[in-house]
Amino acid sequence: MEKINFSEFTNTYSIVAFDPIKKQLGVGMQTHNFAACNRVTWDEPGIGVIATQAYTNQLYAFEGIKMMRQGKLPREILKDLTEQDSGSEYRQVAIMDAMGNMCTHTGSKCTGDAGHKIGKHYSCQANMMLKDTVWDAMGKAFEKCDGELVDCIMEAMEAAESQGGDVHGPQSAAITIVTSELIDKPWLGYFYDFKVYDNPKPLKELRRLINLKKANDCIINANKMLSEKPLDNKKVTLSKEQFNNNLNNIPNKDSRIQHQFYYANSLLKAGLEDEGISLLKSVISISPIWKEVGIRNAKAESDEYLYQILNNI
Repeated sequence: MEKINFSEFTNTYSIVAFDPIKKQLGVGMQTHNFAACNRVTWDEPGIGVIATQAYTNQLYAFEGIKMMRQGKLPREILKDLTEQDSGSEYRQVAIMDAMGNMCTHTGSKCTGDAGHKIGKHYSCQANMMLKDTVWDAMGKAFEKCDGELVDCIMEAMEAAESQGGDVHGPQSAAITIVTSELIDKPWLGYFYDFKVYDNPKPLKELRRLINLKKANDCIINANKMLSEKPLDNKKVTLSKEQFNNNLNNIPNKDSRIQHQFYYANSLLKAGLEDEGISLLKSVISISPIWKEVGIRNAKAESDEYLYQILNNI
């Protein structure tokens, strides 16, 4: 295996975790290194997740994912890789497969404070921490969380930060949640996939992105409800409530206008012409460019109905 690359030292706390109910795998990290998220967290839907840190060796990730595809258990993978690695005592690695099986290694030469905590459905690991309480605090926070996996991983990392986190302070962070089930199109198996390369408060930025995605997902679902057949008043009311409630959680004005434009289209396609036209008029009065956008879309989709409506606004 490769020799130690001392230039790739990554002082990091991370967590790999599994939700057996929703069939999700997750990995999250934070460190004081620019774009270190590209080196630390690794994942493949339906296969597993890996965190490789300290004197980072990305071969653990590439070979680890490959071996999980072949059906090897994390403990077998870690044993094989550490035995081949003359620098294994400088490494910190956590591997979790799609069944929630996991194995973690903290080398004896990892820079202190360093250690890990393995619990039910999770493993927390950290090195170069301000305190040796970090990984235990992460585990306790994860265990207490009763929300989605993405929120529980975030709470674990926020607990690490509350204990002082990285000696150097924060800079970059990442979180990824994937399906643990094998699917034909694995690129559709990502629920959350965010990386923050450089930010004085990277966990706060991750939280912002997660909340924004939740709002966007609810708005997308509100649009889908209007396309369901048969469409009844209950679905229409629920769709409108979901759309309006989550629109307020989109801070960017231009993004809100965009969502309103496409929801107006959904209303029209659902046969709710008066409401659809009224919303289109409101959007276009605020931002006239959306009339041009709509006309171009209508032409591309050969939608004569929408084309005529827009031309009459």
